[in-house]
Amino acid sequence: MTVSSQVTPSTRKPARTTSPTAQTPQAPPAAPVALFERFAPRLHRLGLVLLRGGLGGVFVWFGVLKAIGMSPAAQLVVDVMPFDTGGWFVPALGWAEIVLGVWLISGRAQALLLPALGGHLLGTFAVLLVTPNLAFDHANPLLLTMVGEFVVKNVVLFAAAVVLTTRPRTAR
Repeated sequence: MTVSSQVTPSTRKPARTTSPTAQTPQAPPAAPVALFERFAPRLHRLGLVLLRGGLGGVFVWFGVLKAIGMSPAAQLVVDVMPFDTGGWFVPALGWAEIVLGVWLISGRAQALLLPALGGHLLGTFAVLLVTPNLAFDHANPLLLTMVGEFVVKNVVLFAAAVVLTTRPRTAR
């Protein structure tokens, strides 16, 4: 038997031992990733519950403040309305917010709730159009005042409402 000092690697590919559709085994994920993957579905469900309760609670809370005449946003609402609101509009808006909040928490009739929530939240953007001097510093749309921030954050609330009131259809 002779041993060569020169070994040249083979250019042939090794024969496949499994079918082309078979998955190659992968190393198990690292412990933190595996732990996250294990708990992610439960955390997602918990997150949806917290989001529903939080958003619904905010609607109820802000609505109660308007209904009892203690809302710091009441004058802003009056200033934006194109009609005389009298003393009835802000409390009525408060009761509507209470209803929306309880409805959101209940999880019922979501297909009807989304347009109502969407209309309410998108309606708050009237502040940016009707009273831009209250929403923007120096007429610059990138420089929000506290009122502007209060209004623009409704983009996030609207996104949360969409997530909560829609769900993908599952195959049966």
